[in-house]
Amino acid sequence: MDLHIALTSSDSLYWLGWAFAILVIVFPLWLGRNASTELRRTFEKSWALLLLLSYIAMTGLSMYRGEASWATSLLAHMCGFSRLLAIAYLFKASRWMGVLVTFTGIAGGVQSLLTPEFTNGLHPVNVFDYYFNHASIVGIGIYIIMIHKERLQKFSWLKAFGQIQILALIAVGINLLTGGNYMYLMEPPIADNPLIIRSESFPYMHVVFFEVFAALNFLIIQLVLSRIKIDKPVEVDVA
Repeated sequence: MDLHIALTSSDSLYWLGWAFAILVIVFPLWLGRNASTELRRTFEKSWALLLLLSYIAMTGLSMYRGEASWATSLLAHMCGFSRLLAIAYLFKASRWMGVLVTFTGIAGGVQSLLTPEFTNGLHPVNVFDYYFNHASIVGIGIYIIMIHKERLQKFSWLKAFGQIQILALIAVGINLLTGGNYMYLMEPPIADNPLIIRSESFPYMHVVFFEVFAALNFLIIQLVLSRIKIDKPVEVDVA
């Protein structure tokens, strides 16, 4: 059975996933605005733990079913790196982590929600983890700006774009060692996405355009989030 499945807007699960994703994005913003500092910090740690436990549950299921492998189960996709950054940020509130996950999380998460692609099938655990993770990394980027009141500095998008090149090099190394396709650097995704540019004469053409579109996405995120009015900052320990 092929476990590599891409959803389209004609699938009911596509819209159910979006409804759940919106809840995951909006609820923390509402709670963050209305909760006490102590409750907000407890919620943030719980959010991080649920992201971690969700990944463990998904990986455990894959191992139980004999589907897990070094080539498919590591957190070496962009959204996997974003998950790690988000978990670390929710525990530590380190500024550089917050800035990087704001760009990688929103850019990668939105694209993944628009064109869902499952590499381990549609088991309920996998579906929950997919939507919870991608909605969370989008939501945390917005949460950092609106609740933690962390303004993006000028050219933050360019610095973040440089940092993801390091993540890409790590993914390339892992791909070469495991035969994987992390960050889709070896082969393009199967999802029907107009931003995926393929070429029969140059197999890595999609990677070139990934870079172009990533830079444009980061710039747009910077321009949009920089327009959000930041009021009095919420108390938060920043490293």
